Amino acid sequence: MKLTLIPSLLSVCAGWLGCVCLAAGAAPAQERTLTLEEISTSRVSFKAEVGEAGPFIWWLPDGADSFVLPISAGIVVDAARADLMRMLQRGSPWSISELPVLGLRFGDAQVVVIVPWPHDAELIVTHRLGIRFSAAKGRGRAAPAEIVVQRRPADALEVARGFREWRRSAADCGAIPRLRLLTQKIADLPKVERLPGAPHFYLWGPALFSRHDVPKGKWVAFAKALRDAAPGSLGARLVTFFSVKQRAALHELAAAEWPVDYLTVEVAGALDAALTERGLLHHDAALPDAEVIRRNQQALAAAFAAYLHSPQSWGDGMSLPLLDSLHESGIQRALLVLSDLHGRSFRPDVVKKAEELGYLLGPYDSYHSVHSPDADADETWETAQFDRAAYEEGRIIRADGSGDEGFKKRGYHFSPQAAWPYMQARVNRIAREVPYSAWFIDCDATAECFEDYSPTHPATRVEDIAARRRRLAWLESAHGMVVGSEGGSVLFADVIHFGHGVHTPYLGHLDPSFRDPRSPSYLGRHWPPDAPEAFFKPVPAPPALMTPYFDPAVRIPLYRAALGDEVITTHHWSFDSLKFADVKATRELLEILHQVPPLYHLNRESWPKRRAGILRHLAFWGPLHRELATAPLTGHSCLSADRLVQRTTFRTNNSEIIITVNFGEKTHENHPPHSATVSGLPTLPASVYRAEP
Repeated sequence: MKLTLIPSLLSVCAGWLGCVCLAAGAAPAQERTLTLEEISTSRVSFKAEVGEAGPFIWWLPDGADSFVLPISAGIVVDAARADLMRMLQRGSPWSISELPVLGLRFGDAQVVVIVPWPHDAELIVTHRLGIRFSAAKGRGRAAPAEIVVQRRPADALEVARGFREWRRSAADCGAIPRLRLLTQKIADLPKVERLPGAPHFYLWGPALFSRHDVPKGKWVAFAKALRDAAPGSLGARLVTFFSVKQRAALHELAAAEWPVDYLTVEVAGALDAALTERGLLHHDAALPDAEVIRRNQQALAAAFAAYLHSPQSWGDGMSLPLLDSLHESGIQRALLVLSDLHGRSFRPDVVKKAEELGYLLGPYDSYHSVHSPDADADETWETAQFDRAAYEEGRIIRADGSGDEGFKKRGYHFSPQAAWPYMQARVNRIAREVPYSAWFIDCDATAECFEDYSPTHPATRVEDIAARRRRLAWLESAHGMVVGSEGGSVLFADVIHFGHGVHTPYLGHLDPSFRDPRSPSYLGRHWPPDAPEAFFKPVPAPPALMTPYFDPAVRIPLYRAALGDEVITTHHWSFDSLKFADVKATRELLEILHQVPPLYHLNRESWPKRRAGILRHLAFWGPLHRELATAPLTGHSCLSADRLVQRTTFRTNNSEIIITVNFGEKTHENHPPHSATVSGLPTLPASVYRAEP
């Protein structure tokens, strides 16, 4: 093992502790303990070159009063809070690869720690904090066990300031890309300018035909007409594309007195799929898929005109009626992400309309898992289906030669090298049919990465990340799309424009009540398909997760101060702005204080129910975010002893904008309870917002 320090600090090698075991049975760990005395106010790089004998740990100075960590976009953990320390010791959804910087506060001083190569690193917590690096078997060390430390003032945002300064001025930033501000991204791709002031909506339900496309009172008669269609007629041909389950639903609906939703959803879904079939009207193989769909829709509309609305209005979340309603409600900007790829459900008319309205619209794509082509329909999903060669040869291989299991232990994780030609083919094919303005890639910007021991596509974690960065950058450079991904790791901040999952990360595995149908916090079923309870059903947040995830007293805008003027990030789609009913007001106010876009799930049925609350929030948040999305967050302070009255400062080209939020129950210095007050921006329609608890 070789330890490399800057020359002025070579004398501290006496602090070396040798090899110890972290726990019984654990691999021996090489350790190095840093002390406050050896950390200067300037940037100091500590680098260790170690092999595969075991992990290497940089133990950080002991005795800190509190810790500043980028969990859930930023928290301050009082070292005396036993509950929070236990939470850290158990682990959290936060990966050090998201924002690889943290702070340890000692009275009026603070140690800021940066990890330039976070691929093999993790935060470990005992009675103190450490950064552990683990080398992959047979690979040597692809990323050095390096940390950069500096001593700064105790202000929590000094962690973000120190990181930004280092990123701008360091001769070598390791794997961390240089800053690419939103202003630069807008200059490079002008449609990115539509993101400031845009709420994020996930659109649900079928795109080609939905239960809304038949008047409620005509569904039973329509089902009878389909069931009894003459052999060889369009209706009879449509039903040949139904599954056994879908045919059973059709017959049950035709015999019903009233059209219950679970039957109309099933039959509408069957028709939605059948309308993509080239064989329905024996279309020529050269006919574009979008034109096949259009002609099939026109034929269905003509054959069953007595039962159906006009085909121009068909579809659910991805439909002209929903777009028109959003626009007529006064929503001038919006990012619309489909709930799936919809790789066969082409709606160029809807995409064109979204473009006319100034909205961004794109599919939800993924190259995270690859499934067997023979998988049962209930055990796979559209984005994981490629071909047999991808399944058999594209899987990531572990050191022992086994395949690395995919999401939910289905299929395998898909090598980004092997996936690259499949991604190009998929995106190119869809983009030819529908010119989307945005594209969302699941998982990539979480910075989850793999050691791949495949003989045909071997990769270290560093190389895996590089391949994922390449494909995200390609979406912008080759297709001019606004690019989003799950997460918002700094390793991807320069190649994405928006990220989902930073401010509320995925929490579903952290509390058993989320999965217990008897619990009030049960997230819900993944049904009905056009509005799954797991996404649409409001539930209370589990008490055990209130702190730190929904407690404003410990939340700070660390991520926003470090990266917020480079990439726009918000919540994970599993936990949209309305998911947790008991903390809805707190999350609204955090969205204003930190300038984070709200995220909502919508379809045609839910929009009228959610409309008033969404519009009320957007009327205040939208104009403010238009001004501040590209502005750095330069200050944060707590104005009350309980930390429930907080202030953020943003610096624009013309002035400083100050946002003061009172999360508490009582008025504080003219700031009403549950309110946000803005000063320095006279163009706002209102300067005070009152959240409704």
